[in-house]
Amino acid sequence: MNKQKRTATELEDIVKQRIGARDFKIAVHHDPQAGWRATIYGRQQAEVRRRTIAVELCQHYELND
Repeated sequence: MNKQKRTATELEDIVKQRIGARDFKIAVHHDPQAGWRATIYGRQQAEVRRRTIAVELCQHYELND
């Protein structure tokens, strides 16, 4: 599968859109296994769902710096 290349800022925006809430901050970092990962700062209630979305997006997007 060919992944679409995106900058860290673009990936942060994509994760924010998928989560749909505005009460958090996202930082995208390189990850040796997945290619990139999103660190999500905010309320803990929906943290598991947020992480699942970020892992799913790693399958479709590649971090391009």
